[in-house]
Parts: sequence; C-alpha cells; structure tokens
Amino acid sequence: MRRIGSNIRKQNTDARQNRIVKNIIKYVDDEKPRNEYPKKIVSPTVQSACCKDDNREIVGNTKEIEGFKFCYKICRKCGHAVKFYFPSIETTIKEVKEYRQWKRYMVQ
Repeated sequence: MRRIGSNIRKQNTDARQNRIVKNIIKYVDDEKPRNEYPKKIVSPTVQSACCKDDNREIVGNTKEIEGFKFCYKICRKCGHAVKFYFPSIETTIKEVKEYRQWKRYMVQ
C-alpha cells in the first residue's frame, strides 16, 4: 500500500531544476551575521550606509529558474545579504513571456 502523496516526492531531474527555490537568507538582529552558503545566510534585518553595490560580493554561483537569473550578495562590512535578480533578458520560455505580458498590462 502506498502512502498518500508518495508520488509527489519522486521527481525527475528536470522537475528539480525548475522548482521554486526557497530564500536561504534569515534576517535577524539578535544573531551575528554569518555565511553558511548553500544552507543558510544569517543577515541583519536593515542594511547600513555601507551596503553599496561596490561593497557587496557575490556568494556562490548564479542560478536560473524559469528564465530568471539570481545570486546572493553579502556586504563585506556589515554582513547584510540580499537575493539579487539580474536584469531581464529576452527569453523563449512561455511562462516568462506570459508573466512579462501580465506585468506590462498591470502597469497600464
């Protein structure tokens, strides 16, 4: 007899690559900032004046999910981390085109 939902857990490699990635950044003020990439990143809740683009370094590799490329960036001085999405590029993926068309419609 099979457990309920047992067919959901089995995924092929294509499904794993396209699943939604959880944000690994944990924003807290009572812990010291630390980088335990790829498991988690502990970051202060509010960015400081030092958190400029030239002070942030990319952590890990750039990832792409359904046409959207992103990476994690951490401030070298205070440890504030963000999930940075790269500017959009032209794509042929149907879902991305539909999303961009929907956003264009909502702005009008």
